[in-house]
This record gives sequence, C-alpha cells and structure tokens, in this order.
Amino acid sequence: MTQNRREFLASAGAGAFVLGFSLPARAGENVAPPHGAAWYEDPAAPEINAWIVIAPDDTVTIRIAQTELGQGVWTSNAMIVCEELQCDWSKVRSQYASANRDAREMAPDWTLNVPGNGGTDPKGGGEPGFGMRPRTGVAGIPDSVYRRMRTNAASSVKDGRYYLQLAGAEARERLLLAAAVVWSVPVDELSAKDGVIAHAPTGRTTTYGKVAALAARTPHPNPHAIAIKSPDQWTLMGTEQKNRDVPMKVTGETVYSIDVRVPGMKWAAAKSCPVYGGDVKSYDFDAVRGMPGVRSAVRFPIPDPKLTRGHVFSGGVAVIADHWHQAKTAVEQLPIEWNVPARNAALNSANMHAALLASLDEPGNVRVNVGDVDAAFARAKKIVEATYSTPYLPRARMEPGNATVLVTDDRVDIWTGDQSPQETRFSAAQITGIPEQNVYLHMCHLGGGFGRNGNGPQAEQAIMIANANRGTPIHLLWTREEDFIGTTYRAMGVARLRAALDADGWPVALEVRTGMQRDGFGPDASFDVASRYFVPSYRFSNHTTDFHVPVGTRRGVGQAAHEFYRESFMNELAHAAGKDPYRYRRGLIARTSLPFKNDMLKALDLAAEMSGWGKPLPKGTARAIALEERGAETGGSATISAMVHTVSVSRDGKVRLERVDVAHDQGFGLVNPLSVKKQVEGQITWFYNDAMHQAVHIVDGRVDENNFHRFPLSRIDEDPPEINIRFFATGHWLIGMGHDRGTSVQSAIGDAVFQITGKRYRDLPYRQHDLTWG
Repeated sequence: MTQNRREFLASAGAGAFVLGFSLPARAGENVAPPHGAAWYEDPAAPEINAWIVIAPDDTVTIRIAQTELGQGVWTSNAMIVCEELQCDWSKVRSQYASANRDAREMAPDWTLNVPGNGGTDPKGGGEPGFGMRPRTGVAGIPDSVYRRMRTNAASSVKDGRYYLQLAGAEARERLLLAAAVVWSVPVDELSAKDGVIAHAPTGRTTTYGKVAALAARTPHPNPHAIAIKSPDQWTLMGTEQKNRDVPMKVTGETVYSIDVRVPGMKWAAAKSCPVYGGDVKSYDFDAVRGMPGVRSAVRFPIPDPKLTRGHVFSGGVAVIADHWHQAKTAVEQLPIEWNVPARNAALNSANMHAALLASLDEPGNVRVNVGDVDAAFARAKKIVEATYSTPYLPRARMEPGNATVLVTDDRVDIWTGDQSPQETRFSAAQITGIPEQNVYLHMCHLGGGFGRNGNGPQAEQAIMIANANRGTPIHLLWTREEDFIGTTYRAMGVARLRAALDADGWPVALEVRTGMQRDGFGPDASFDVASRYFVPSYRFSNHTTDFHVPVGTRRGVGQAAHEFYRESFMNELAHAAGKDPYRYRRGLIARTSLPFKNDMLKALDLAAEMSGWGKPLPKGTARAIALEERGAETGGSATISAMVHTVSVSRDGKVRLERVDVAHDQGFGLVNPLSVKKQVEGQITWFYNDAMHQAVHIVDGRVDENNFHRFPLSRIDEDPPEINIRFFATGHWLIGMGHDRGTSVQSAIGDAVFQITGKRYRDLPYRQHDLTWG
C-alpha cells in the first residue's frame, strides 16, 4: 500500500458508499460482556482467594479493583499479583472485581496488621494507606474485601502493591500446600515457577490447574508468616510489558459503557440548568409528548452534595424515548423555565478573576511563616514580583457521561465506567432505598476520566431516572454540551510571588500568596517553595473566594498550577540575578536540608546532561529546565523528576515543542517501566495543551466553551516532540505516576517565549498572547 493515511481519507471522501447497520440483541443475550464487566462465577474455575481464579487449563484470572482508563492498571496490577503467584504471565487474564461482593464481604484475616514504615524500607509495607493497616479501618469500620476500589491520586500501584503482592503470595502458598497433600511430602521441598509445581527429590511436577480445586479448600494455617518479595527479587515486575487492554481496544472488542445494550432498554437524554446551582422551575412535557418514540419525562433535582463529594451541580429534566436521538431531539425542544440564583448568573470570568486578585490583598490564611520576611524585604538589594493566573479547565474526556441502570423493587444493576464504584454503589442505595448489598455494578473501561470519571453526577442522574421507571433498563447518555456542564473543573487560580534578593542575586525572603475558589483542591495543598529551594525567610498564605462553579481534582490536585507558579518564578529570579536557570536551581537546592535533595540534584544534573544544556541552539529556539516533585520534603514516599524542554517560536508566533528530556526517579523499582513511560509522555502532551490552548470562560454564570469546536486542543500539524526518558534509582517508594508529571512544560514554554521574543507572559494559555517577534 503506497497511500498514506491522509491520501486514503481524501480518496475515500472523493467517492465512497458506506452502509451502516446493526443487529438487535436477542432476548436473554448476555448483557454483561466479558470485556466490559466483572466475569460471572464459573464453577469449573476454582477461586483461590477473592483476587485469583485458576481454571483446569492453567488460565489465571486476576481481579482488578481499579478502573482501566488507559493508564495500564489491568496490566500493572495483574503483574503485581503474578509476581508472587509465580504463574505463567502468558496465561493471565484480567477482569474487574465485583463492587457488589465488596459490599458483602470484609477483608480476609491474612491482611491483618500489615506493616507500614513510611516507605523507606523496600522490604516493608511501603507507604501507609489502604491495605497498610489492620483489617479494622477508620472509626472501627471493617475494611471491605477489595478495600480501595477508587481510582485516583495516582495510587493504583502505590496503595495496592502490598496487598496485591500478599494476595498472590497467599494463593501460591495454598497451591503448594495442596500439592504437598497430594504427594504426601513436606511443603518446604516444593517450588513453583510459571504455574508449575516441582518436587526436586523425586522429579515430580504438576500444574496449578490440577491442584487449584484442592487449594481452594485449603486455608493457610499461618497467613501472617507469608513473606513477599522485595524489589531486588522481582522477576516480572520491573520488566516492560505491553498493556493488556490495548489489543481489545484496537480490534473493537472492548465494551465501554456507552456500548452497553440491554434487552428492553430505553434511552434518556438530559438537560441540566446551564448555570450551576440552578433548578427547574417548570417544564411543558405536552409540547414534546407526541414526538416519535417519546415515552416520558423525569425531573431530577439538584443532586444531594453528599452523593457528589460536596459538589453542587444543577437540577434538570430527562426525556425517555425508544432511541437516543429521539430523546435528544425532544429534550432540546422541551420548554423549560429555570430558577437561577441571581448571584450565580451575574458571575463571569472577568469579575471572578478580579475577585481572586482582590483576595490577595486580604490577610488570608497564613500556612507557613519562617524567619522575618518583612525585615528581609526592607534590606533587599532587589525585589522581584510577579502575578500568575490559570483558567478553569475541564477534563474534556472522549467518552461523554453515560450509564445504564435497571432498578427493580429489590435490586439495582448499573453498567458504567466509574473511577469510584464504591461511591456510586452508595449513591444507588441512597437514591433507591435498596441496600448496597443488592447493588450490582458491571464495570466497563473508561474512554477518559481524569478524576472519578469527570467528578460529575452521570451515575446519580441515571439512577434517579431509572428509579422513576422501575423494571425498565434506562441508558442515559449526555450530549457533549451536557458533559461540559456535568463535570467539576480545575479551579481558576491566581498567585502573587515576591522575592527579596541579596547583592549576589540569591533570595533572602520570599512571600507567596495564592488565590483560589474555596473548595478548589489546591489552596490546602502545600506550596512550600522554601522546602524545595532554600530561602531563609518565607511566608505562604492562601486566599479563597466563593464561586458557584463546582471544582475538583483534574489529573492531580493543586500541583499543576503551583508548579507553574513556582518554576516560572524561579526562571524570573534567575534572570534577575543574571544566573543560569539550571545552576541557580541547583545552588538553591544544595543549600537545603531536604531528605531527598540529592535525588533532586541528580534529576537536574541528568536532565541537563541529556539535553546538551548550554550548547548553542538556532535562533528562535530555546531551552528551559524545571524541577517536578511530590513529597520530597516528607522523608517518606516521593516522586522526583526534572525536565528540559526545547521550544521554538517562529517569527509569526507559532510555538513548537521540539524536544523533552526527562530524568525520572524510579524509587526502589517500577512495576511496569513501559507503562510509566506512557504516563510521562501522555502527561507532557496533556500539560502542553494546558499551556498553549485550553481554557474555559464563564459568561452569565454558565460555561461558554462547551464543545470541541470552541474548546481548542492540539491539532495534527502540531508535531509531537521527541521525548527522551531516563530513569535513575533512589532509596524510597514512589508517591505515584498518574498525574503531576510534565507540568513543567507550562513554565518552560513561558520562559522560552521570553528568551526568544523578550515578552514575559504569566497568564495561561499562551495562545491568547502575541507571540510574534521581529
């Protein structure tokens, strides 16, 4: 084939006949597809423990409690179990753990008193957290069997590693015990590898599949004595393994929740009040009652904040019809009168930004106050001040919010992709009055999430609608515009930084004031610049303002915005001091007493070396360096990296990220280095879009950019950069990899633009500024 993709599409568009059709599902057909929901129990495949099922043909099914949305948990979490189980990796398949079972069973006794020691010992329990404590958890409530089913905070590997290793080790020991019983030999004479059990003295072998049924009935006599491997003993973990979910996605075999079809299902399309906090005053269903396929309408109230993690969304109306297009057309034509709080409707990005800036002049909440800041400013040789801002940002996921729900008098079935099935299970019980033990979540892969599948109430709305139509399965599907309303946003933020420099250009005092929405998942996050870079006197305060837009986590918490503020200001200080930005950072870190300062120095040195720092570049091209870290001041778990971004700016203002050199901490060891590389590469692209393109504005209290034709993303003509990643070993466990990597591209582009054009911009995104130069 000599045509490239573009030529093929062009020729196809010039003349093609395409016929699309679908076949309806047969009555009784399996409504929980194998790659879209938890597998049902198979009596022929014995369950060794709640995590592991081994079939007679030696196929090993590993249950995954976290949700796969492209980050690789179906691979990495299965690797953790397989490492200890000592099974054949080629015979492993993944499936979702049952959220219903999680509601009915508590954690097994062999997870009692799991050691945790702050993460400094590779043989210990790692960072204390879920699975790192006695079975009786917070406030005496027993831990459920799968413990943590939420997929957030970059914690799928971090919080699950210990108890997933333990699950694999416990199953392995039971399989060995079963073989010992069959052969009447001491268990310590047996060994296991690749799913084969061997008895060296006699040369006998058997497979896991042959003894699995007996192992399932053979509890371990002393589970607390089971040991797990330290990183230096890993054989599967630490190797690069391709993601198990990718082939299914390429072939179309994967079932997302948007694909679910249930016999007898009806479709729902929703319209929420576009101004957050608004509700339905009245609506006229008679105006659309006679439209084709229309069945009914359901008014749903503003969701109870206790079901949406404290966020306030809007009330609205859903229309139910035989097909989704019928429901969508009807709800769009449905006359609705909204009851909108006057204050909310009067808010817009301009007056909200002004309110945030004004809040910086108020006393605020002083969180850190070290030394004598005011005295240091009084004797400063030079004072540098800068104010930065970041806009509201949505997740803009590919798959819009949706869920299929069937409510009967004593049971709830939900087909959805959800980053927090335990919370959705709770919501279903609260809305329907049916106990959580009778709520069944059939988990599907996610077409994007980045924070509880959007942190929005798609599941709660679907449950409300289905509860009003008991006995009929309802598939709620949001439009793209509704998806932009039904999400939480990364909060708009501002920061004012002032530094007092001595005669040599080193900071002797620093004052940082950040302004953000009161529940913005950021002001409470530490912005302790002085703990990263040495400053004798330091004061940090956060200043909050009440707005109506629901805000929440989005690929992290406050880290992305805070590192943009911090690293941008470090570049400005280095310029004001007339010093090299890499050497300036290095000098400040070297003077701290941080427990992981040597790791941060190593990251900076390696990134500079990889990039050829200091070598001449063509005119119109510049390099910028930055430090990225989480937890480096704690002495426990941490993730540390440094990146050098090589950026070009054409004379007409077109920015291109040419190259990124990444020096990244691997801690004691990475479970799947290939997955980590993908995470880093993806986040560089993610935060490049934040830096260059993405912003949402509020107009008359509502979101203005509510679809992709108005919410810009990178286009195909923005060639991806060359990304080089090198890992280096350190003496701690990682705090996570799922977010807050690649944030430095924001400050790097700003500094490169300044180096090339002489223009210093401090407000994201950069596309709103004049980037041309002569």
